[in-house]
Amino acid sequence: MLRPGNQSIFKMKPSILRKAHQKAIQQGKTLGRWIEDAIEEKIQREETVKPVK
Repeated sequence: MLRPGNQSIFKMKPSILRKAHQKAIQQGKTLGRWIEDAIEEKIQREETVKPVK
């Protein structure tokens, strides 16, 4: 759900959230920034994948 001010609310498994938070800390990022980077990387990967005929 999008909220005013470009904020979002979403649900995820607590175990995944903990892993993401640990990775963010290791990389010196906020959790929000780390999740944003992960989403951008996935979008880029999917855009570069060419369908197999």
